[in-house]
Amino acid sequence: MSDENAFKDADEVYKYIGGMFETATKTPAFIEETQGGNLVILIKQTKPDAAILVDFPNQTVVTGDEALAGKSTVQLRMSSDNANKFWQGKLNFTLAMAQRKVKLDGKRSVALKLLPLTEGLFDSYKQTLKDDGREDLLVA
Repeated sequence: MSDENAFKDADEVYKYIGGMFETATKTPAFIEETQGGNLVILIKQTKPDAAILVDFPNQTVVTGDEALAGKSTVQLRMSSDNANKFWQGKLNFTLAMAQRKVKLDGKRSVALKLLPLTEGLFDSYKQTLKDDGREDLLVA
């Protein structure tokens, strides 16, 4: 794409990025890793602005104003473009944090333990984009 805004609007962010978190909360490896914990991540994205609250113990994902009203143990901030890159395995999360492209506050160690588990979802994310005719969102 010619500009930095990968997604047309917040609804697309919720469909694709929120959809991946929906998948993650139902994936056995994530359930096992977050079981008995209190990991609730608030993801605030920009360009377009979007908010996603991922409650791992309750296996729920809420978006928009409802997400902002929720209580979180970890807060994650990044552009929607970087979120798109992340779910394709094209964003080095640790490097992005060092460069302040991604900001992570709260119980960081708990959230960072989940990073290796996300790799198993990258192909699913890319396939969803292809199935929806959104090859323009694929990162080379």
